[in-house]
Amino acid sequence: MIVWVIAGLLGMATGLRIGWALVNKQSVVSTAMIVALGSLAVVAALNWPPLTLLLDTALHWPNISIGLSQVALIGCAAGSCVMITSAASTRGPGATRWIALVQYLVAAVIAAITLVLFFAGGQQPEMAPQEYLRRNLGSSNTSLPWLLPLLYVLLALTLVLWVGMRHSNRTRRGRALFVFTTGIALIVAASSFFLIRAAGTTHLVGVGTAATLLGAAMVIVAAGSLLPAVEDWFGGRRELRLIEPLLQELERRQPDVGIGERLRGPLMFRVAERLSLISDALYLEATEAQHVHPGVLGGAEVEDPGDVERPAVSPADQARVIAEWIHAGRSTPRLARPAGQGTFPGRGWLRQPESYSDREWILEIARQYLALEKTTSATWPAERA
Repeated sequence: MIVWVIAGLLGMATGLRIGWALVNKQSVVSTAMIVALGSLAVVAALNWPPLTLLLDTALHWPNISIGLSQVALIGCAAGSCVMITSAASTRGPGATRWIALVQYLVAAVIAAITLVLFFAGGQQPEMAPQEYLRRNLGSSNTSLPWLLPLLYVLLALTLVLWVGMRHSNRTRRGRALFVFTTGIALIVAASSFFLIRAAGTTHLVGVGTAATLLGAAMVIVAAGSLLPAVEDWFGGRRELRLIEPLLQELERRQPDVGIGERLRGPLMFRVAERLSLISDALYLEATEAQHVHPGVLGGAEVEDPGDVERPAVSPADQARVIAEWIHAGRSTPRLARPAGQGTFPGRGWLRQPESYSDREWILEIARQYLALEKTTSATWPAERA
């Protein structure tokens, strides 16, 4: 049951990456993530005894699932290495693809040699994967088929661990990379334990300990891969609720911005589309307001409000002024007030602070507008009377 939970998590992460690759343009990083997560899911599934027995019977070779697990683990290491080196690379797309191809070719050669050595070792009685590892790792006649793949996995994932830790940060993607890299670190530790046994030092670590560590590593890798999607979903739902009041008011006043086909893609795409609508509507509102109150900027006459610098206030205060301007012209159930009603602060107030991206700036305005809506909600019954 535990094995299938692990395989299910990894399969879900793989499917998510495949879906993302289908929606967006395929890239080297997306392909590498699919290879890494899919290979790790295969490793987990091949260690389920019923599936192990089924494969051994279908392929007429006892314990063939062990050899296939070695190949899948090599694929996981190769995909992870290509993913992290491509994401961190500053080279052009052509050079990145060429380097990725070389890494895949090296992994394919090592996987082929591993299978040849596995079959050259001859058949053994059918047994559970953990029992097979306990009997064969460290014995004189079976060490060589394990040394080569384990050395490759150890070296490749050590590189992934080093680069992953360097690029981990407090951003949403940086946190996911940190969790993913933590799982890779556990795989490196488990591979080291298996390598120690393959080298003949069997008394330092048991197979059960290494297998448990590898299972925990798979769960953490799956969690790190799923974390961005989970955070994007919860964050997207929260942002939709945040911007909805401001969007409704601006769409009422500027209905032309809502014309066209609505996106039906991932949640974050829909959030981005609505933020774009708000940005366009704010620009139209500012254009109309300038015709209503030409040359006005915070009550002062200026020659060209569009050329003024940003106000010397905090970003929150700047966003609050914009929100108050929009809120002053909000609709009532009986009468739709004209666009631009309220004191227009000027175009300089609409320009986002240097520390804010376009997305963050629109969200801050929406946050201030929602706060105004909440503080004035008690007065709405009087307005309806």
